[in-house]
Amino acid sequence: MKKRNKVVILILLLMISIIATACSAQKKDSAPLEQNSSSGSPSYYDRDSGETTKESGTNGSALASPSNVNSNDKIIYRVTMGVETLDFDNFIVTINNQINLLGGYVESSSIRGNSFYKENLRYGNIVARIPKDRLDEFMNVVGDTANVVSQDRTSENITLRYIDIESHKKALEIEQERLLALLEREDSLEDIIALESRLSSIRYELQSYESQLRTYDNLVEYSTVTLNIQEVKRINPVEEGDAAFIDRIQNGLSDTMYNLGEGIKNFTIWFIVNLPYMVIWGGIIIVVILVSRKIYRKVKITNINSNQSIKAISTSNKDISKDVDIDRDQKDDV
Repeated sequence: MKKRNKVVILILLLMISIIATACSAQKKDSAPLEQNSSSGSPSYYDRDSGETTKESGTNGSALASPSNVNSNDKIIYRVTMGVETLDFDNFIVTINNQINLLGGYVESSSIRGNSFYKENLRYGNIVARIPKDRLDEFMNVVGDTANVVSQDRTSENITLRYIDIESHKKALEIEQERLLALLEREDSLEDIIALESRLSSIRYELQSYESQLRTYDNLVEYSTVTLNIQEVKRINPVEEGDAAFIDRIQNGLSDTMYNLGEGIKNFTIWFIVNLPYMVIWGGIIIVVILVSRKIYRKVKITNINSNQSIKAISTSNKDISKDVDIDRDQKDDV
């Protein structure tokens, strides 16, 4: 019993010393940061680790660049771009080649549209992971290859979160080493089981922290770029706010003539495609009209003949009645 109490007391003392060591480690990690803050440069603890900033625009050079931030910061960059292209297939090939050339990879991609029964303009979506140092270069290539209609960039500073996980991981590693040393000197089976149980919990927590750190490292080192690609037949020129009056009129007339030409072309295609149906239905309608007219004429002739017969009978009856009246008058005279 006394030996067991001693083991319990040793474990408690060990845990207290580990906590004190972790606190001193955090102070050591924060010391240079506070020193940087006093010298005028931003420190980790002056930043909000969960803060997410968002910038929008169509010109990549106007947005914040990863090269403009402290190299010690852990910042996740996410970019969403909406682009238009006249040559859909060539653009997809160019983007895939550029991703491989920059050392990135495609996380997901999809293409829709242009079926056998209905021809539509295609739409594509590509989620690419680009090394953070090559992000601006990739965005410039996209802007040079296609027409960028929208662009959003977000940045998330996870520095504090990352440091906190590293501190917990270091504390667990120190505790693990001391428990292993204690396990080598222990002879009691019950104490050995208790130590092994605690070591298993530590190993599980270490694996979880290491997984989180690897995930953060991947998100930081490889920025996420989402491309929403739309195939178009014509790219509209981008009008600046101070565009000349004549230029706006020219662009408007150009759009009107283009839409008029597209309307005529679409109607011609529709007419030619549906011409066989119109011929078939036209023939059916003509046959129905001819048959209806023929039936109408027969009915009309029958009605005329019937009316003439009735009229003739009526006239004959009137003549007979007249003759009878004449004979009656003659008899009365005699």
